[in-house]
Amino acid sequence: MGSANQIDYSVIAIYGLLMVIVGLYVMRFNRGAAEYFRGGSRIPWLVAGLSCFMSGFSAWTFTGAAGVAYRAGIAAVGLYIGNALSFLLGCFVFAARWRRSRVTTVMEYLSDRFNPVTHQTFSWVTIFFQLFTSASTLYGLSLFISSACGLPVKWTIIGAGTLIVFYCVVGGLWAVVVTDFLQASILMPFCLVLVITALSRVGGVGGLIHSLPPEMKTLRFSGEFGWIYIVSWTIMVSFGYNTSAMAQRYFSVDDERSARKVALLCCCLFFVGAFLWFLPPMAMRIIYPDLHAVWPGLANPSEASYAVASLTLLPHGLIGVMLAAMFSATMANLSAQFNLKSAILSKDVYQRLFRKSAGERELLMVGWLTTFLIGATTTVMAAAMAASGKSVFQIMLTFNTLMSLAYGPPALLGLVVRRTPPWSGLASFMTGLVLGVLGAFVFDWSLIQQVAIIIPSSFGVFFLSGFFDRGDNPGRARLFKKLNTPVDIASELKDSPDYTTVVFRFLSRTIACIGLLSLLLLFSAPASQRATVLWFVGLTLSISVALHFVRAVSPVPVNDDRKYGEALPISSSNQ
Repeated sequence: MGSANQIDYSVIAIYGLLMVIVGLYVMRFNRGAAEYFRGGSRIPWLVAGLSCFMSGFSAWTFTGAAGVAYRAGIAAVGLYIGNALSFLLGCFVFAARWRRSRVTTVMEYLSDRFNPVTHQTFSWVTIFFQLFTSASTLYGLSLFISSACGLPVKWTIIGAGTLIVFYCVVGGLWAVVVTDFLQASILMPFCLVLVITALSRVGGVGGLIHSLPPEMKTLRFSGEFGWIYIVSWTIMVSFGYNTSAMAQRYFSVDDERSARKVALLCCCLFFVGAFLWFLPPMAMRIIYPDLHAVWPGLANPSEASYAVASLTLLPHGLIGVMLAAMFSATMANLSAQFNLKSAILSKDVYQRLFRKSAGERELLMVGWLTTFLIGATTTVMAAAMAASGKSVFQIMLTFNTLMSLAYGPPALLGLVVRRTPPWSGLASFMTGLVLGVLGAFVFDWSLIQQVAIIIPSSFGVFFLSGFFDRGDNPGRARLFKKLNTPVDIASELKDSPDYTTVVFRFLSRTIACIGLLSLLLLFSAPASQRATVLWFVGLTLSISVALHFVRAVSPVPVNDDRKYGEALPISSSNQ
């Protein structure tokens, strides 16, 4: 097994420079807070969808989840098929409603649906706990890079954190989604190439299946990573993947049709990715049955299985692409979280509590400052986690589960259920939060136990509160009027320019440059591995050519004579 060298480090440096250029390029799209936090609702659905997909995983996929694939086999595939199903729920139920809510942040609608106290409580508590999630994501990246390069974990965290903060502060949500798209264009061809080389090393799909231990090819009914566990996981991520940064992508596009396309694209990509990402770690179980002997210094060596696959099977240069791809996955997740938290602090806290008259330019400057503070805090917390030596999978699972099961039920139910009183959201949220904290830090509940206890309790509190509902207040009536009104692009976005053609032209040219520069790796690759480089170049250039033909489409007229802002009857169909 090899290790990264100067060629690989040069690839990473060029990649980092590319992210800086993207941040500077999209600065011109940000005229105010609306563009900075939701792209002016003009982000093309294909870009938003790939960004949403990239935000749904991180280097954790290639560390913690890869460790599950190395140890438990097809159970890891089942977990990510659960992710795909959660986006299918978003496609049919929540994507359109988030877009019709016409909000700038995922917390903004809570004041109308419930009350200002609920709004502020959700905002502060969510930011606090999601800092731990973001920090564990950055920790996962540092684990991967330090495994492959032998770099100190602390300096890896500081370097990656600084780069992500820079382009997030400069470019806002436009920088997030454009860099996500570029990162996906690097990551997906790379993963496909690694799958091909890994399978060829173990005798193809048949050889892989034949050589794996029997326990890695079957799913038990109960226990860790059994059927009940996977169902519980799917329920948990269904709340997380239809709120937070993913919901932000739903209302960053032009209308509800585009929002549904975002969710459907994520569903398809997660389903394909479930097989694409986890075959190499399973192949490493055959080649290296004991990873502890390979890297005895790691507390959880199975979480380095994807790095081992790359170092074993790829030529130098593509190893650098692998490391850049890991940066890509983590940057996508973290940049989405930084922008989301900054939006909450700027719009839901600063404007609501301190400066209700704050204009778009002032909120933009506050967004810059809060993005920097969130990024710096996350970086410090990640360094502390790395010092603890805990499992990335367990840290991520603990805080993801806690917030998904506490915030998700009232946030999503509030969009579809009308007849509950203003205090119902806060009551449901506090029920889930208290039970989640007790389960995670006192009673040590498993994921299955948390889902089985928290979801019925939270749902029960929410629906039982309906017996105390006293009818619509002005805020709730205003919200459901929006939810019942289709988005009319021609009138609602007439002052927001459509950057589709410009964005895809930039993406096409940039990805073409990446592919052509990758040809230089042929000079350093051994003859036996040049075909691998050519596979990567060919796939990358194919993406570039396809994007060249993407153009803006004229808006389709809304088949409804009602326009947002007109007096609308309050329908009872959403009860």
